Amino acid sequence: MIVQNEVLKSRQNQTVKWAASLQSKKGREESGCFLCEGEKLAREAAAAHLPVSHIFLSEDRREQLEGELLSLFSDKIFENTKLFIVSEECFCKISSEIAPQGVITIIKYLDFFKNKDIIYKEDFFLAPGERALALSSIRDPGNLGSVIRSAVAFGIEHLVLSDDCVSIYNPKTVRSAMGSLFRIKVTVVKDFLSFLSAARAVGRHVYSAELSQTARPIGELSLKRDSIVVIGNEGHGVSEEVSRACECGLYIPISEKTESLNASVAAAILMWEQSKAE
Repeated sequence: MIVQNEVLKSRQNQTVKWAASLQSKKGREESGCFLCEGEKLAREAAAAHLPVSHIFLSEDRREQLEGELLSLFSDKIFENTKLFIVSEECFCKISSEIAPQGVITIIKYLDFFKNKDIIYKEDFFLAPGERALALSSIRDPGNLGSVIRSAVAFGIEHLVLSDDCVSIYNPKTVRSAMGSLFRIKVTVVKDFLSFLSAARAVGRHVYSAELSQTARPIGELSLKRDSIVVIGNEGHGVSEEVSRACECGLYIPISEKTESLNASVAAAILMWEQSKAE
């Protein structure tokens, strides 16, 4: 690790401004990097040997954390990682947290997160038997992060997202997912309907989670290991096009006292049901 001992004190410093730009999707895409805030995510990134380019440490936490960071990132793969000490004012410019923990890790885009356009049966990317969950038009970064965390907990190996979902690298998504983000494959698909069609063409059962007249209660279906459930938008559910592209709709029976479940809660229940399949 390369330690920059001079404390950065100006909010107009170019390095500070660059790091702060990663809060936006435009800034992340221009640099190919994303932010991870907090001590836990720094430890997770080190343990997973992720491509960490920079670490920003608040001056007021230097005494407590610098030694640990030097130890965590002592492996040869981190020899070009730069550690910057910054004033509290500069740290707050970079951070999006209300109560920041004093350490921010910047990681290059991960090579197990892919982007694909049109999907055909011949180049279907899910491995046989690979457990997968599909997300369509999820817009809340906290929800996406919660789904990722539950997915890893219930043995999902691959997430497939429509390209209008919130960014997987959004700071709130990263924070909500915690270290689970580093333990799952993600593919963002531009033509989501072609993915659903290809999945069915290779023999996968594809269901949409929805509260429609024709949807069947989850208890009537037997989710298999290679079944794919599509979770839709928080406010509107799956689109009519997505619903028609699936084998059938399914829903989770709930009390009449409430209208619906949060998207991430529904996803967790459905993944738990699927986790029981051999």
